[in-house]
Amino acid sequence: MVKAVGGGNFLVLAATPAQARRACEAAIDAMRRCRGVIMPFPGGVVRSGSKVGSKYKTLPASTNDVYCPTLVGVTKSALSPGIAGVLEIVIDGLTDADVRTAMRAGIAAVCDVGAAGGIQRISAGNYGGKLGKFHFALRDVMA
Repeated sequence: MVKAVGGGNFLVLAATPAQARRACEAAIDAMRRCRGVIMPFPGGVVRSGSKVGSKYKTLPASTNDVYCPTLVGVTKSALSPGIAGVLEIVIDGLTDADVRTAMRAGIAAVCDVGAAGGIQRISAGNYGGKLGKFHFALRDVMA
């Protein structure tokens, strides 16, 4: 066991859930070829993303409601019309550089799927800086 880096993440926003899933599968395939990283959730993907905190004291994380397509109209939403599929990929790694390399590979794979695959946008959660000491701004990662 060694100390490592957590907190890499990005959201794939697509026209349909199936399109988001296909793009995330391509991203996971690309990131699994990167050394020193894991995508800790089953299949590497989280539905709608998560956020730090919840209304329940014993639950440290909950659904990121502003990015949940099924909650549009029920809560404040960050989704534009035409987005019905949102998935999050979380990346942990041995080093900051490992996480950044994997994020670049995953995002490039999503971009390869592109608009023809229904991909509308790629975003990320910063969770108000509460996720940990490592932060991965997409503009910096992709620069």
